[in-house]
Amino acid sequence: MPNMRATRLPRSAQILGTMVAVAVFSSNLPAALANPCVVPAEAGENVTIAGKSDEGYLLLADRRRIRLAGVDMASLRLPDLVDTAATLVASATPDRHGALRGALYLEGRDLAADLAARGLARIRPSVGEDVCYTELMTAEDNARRARLGLWVEPGYAVADAATPEAVARHADGFAIVVGRVLHVGVTKTTVWIDFGKIWREDVTLAIPAKQWPRFEATGLSAAALEGSYVRARGVVTMRDGPRIEITEPAAIEQIAPVSP
Repeated sequence: MPNMRATRLPRSAQILGTMVAVAVFSSNLPAALANPCVVPAEAGENVTIAGKSDEGYLLLADRRRIRLAGVDMASLRLPDLVDTAATLVASATPDRHGALRGALYLEGRDLAADLAARGLARIRPSVGEDVCYTELMTAEDNARRARLGLWVEPGYAVADAATPEAVARHADGFAIVVGRVLHVGVTKTTVWIDFGKIWREDVTLAIPAKQWPRFEATGLSAAALEGSYVRARGVVTMRDGPRIEITEPAAIEQIAPVSP
């Protein structure tokens, strides 16, 4: 892939200017989950959970595998839910790995949100998932602040986007970074969100230009992003410094100017 960064137009010359854009847990759930995602029982299929595979898939009693939508599979810590009844809302056809992608509800509560609330899962937006990310992100953030579950592990620490070395430690892996956006640039192919002055060395978020209208539709405009603090997540690659390509608006959260 050609390096479009080298041909980035000056901000003054860009047409867009600066535009860039479970009942199982209910007794111990944080108060922050005041508005959980709820699904009508008739909207899904009654199933029984049998366990979890080493890859992170949820296993059903009928031997189907479920990829829990909105969740980073590598982070999933599933409590003992063997023989637990649930409601499944999933894709009609399996993915290339033979698994169904969807959500599980225990007595009307989103299992993913409950896991996130206890620090037992990290949220990972993916293309084509109809997920209540607001609830999931709130649950995850509260668990992180309380240092629950996986959030006490150094490998899951949120990295400072102003420190390339900290983000580079997550190279080729999924990571969450936080920092102040210094500059947003636009080319015909990519929207670049820079956290440092030297883009060849510093941390950058890269959004495919064809996806940018979806970000703008959620309020992630240039005026909103440039100079603001954000928390972003995705796979870190090393190309002109640490880079995270983002295709889902939910992967970028605007936050108050606080430390990671």
